[in-house]
Amino acid sequence: METEIDALLDTYISDGRSHISGSPWTMLNMISSKNGLATMNGQSGPLGGPADKALFRTLRGLADVILVAAGTVRTENYSVPIITDRTKKIRKSLKKTPLPTIVVVTNSLNLDPQSTLFSNPDYRPGILTSTVSPKQKEVTQFTNAKFFQTEGERVDLASALPVLAKTYGPIVLVEGGPNLNQQLVKLDLFDELCITISPVTSHDNESQGVTTAASYQSGEMVLDRRITIGEFIFERFLRAQSH
Repeated sequence: METEIDALLDTYISDGRSHISGSPWTMLNMISSKNGLATMNGQSGPLGGPADKALFRTLRGLADVILVAAGTVRTENYSVPIITDRTKKIRKSLKKTPLPTIVVVTNSLNLDPQSTLFSNPDYRPGILTSTVSPKQKEVTQFTNAKFFQTEGERVDLASALPVLAKTYGPIVLVEGGPNLNQQLVKLDLFDELCITISPVTSHDNESQGVTTAASYQSGEMVLDRRITIGEFIFERFLRAQSH
């Protein structure tokens, strides 16, 4: 199993992730239950296994930005990202920052400024919101966060992604939740879709379905590969885009 996991990580590390134009490379990473749901007992963690967790940390280590919705931050108790030793070395060789920057998408600022993610003096996350959403009093509570605001009542992801890429680097890893993933799919704002299919069947009645290649017609999403380790399936799709 350990050898298989190492080979899996080698494969994802060797993938090219760039555009000739220099525009952001956006990848969606998610895990799905056997029956297509995003969570079990309200969280995605119980669906995973050793290989999935290793890949999760590896993809984080390859990214410049980790984009995640506020609901997922609250549910999954987000903190400073943990990455693999190997990707730490890769980041250093490429002169990237020691850790990727977590940027939280929120229209309401319903976040805890005292949580581990926002209160660590050695890590500065980002908050992406809209110009009309936050009140100044709420903004000032997050003394250790960098704010990004887009015009309008809701976050404009199309205008935000280039700004985040210019600030932190071009590789944007999106970790959900399902609503955020679906917005990016609907807006056609992603390049890569990484799905881990768990052998676990979820009976989480409140869970949303995971975005899949079935959202696109034949030829619009290309299956780059499918790797099986134990009972887990790892699929990588590439979006056939014109830009």
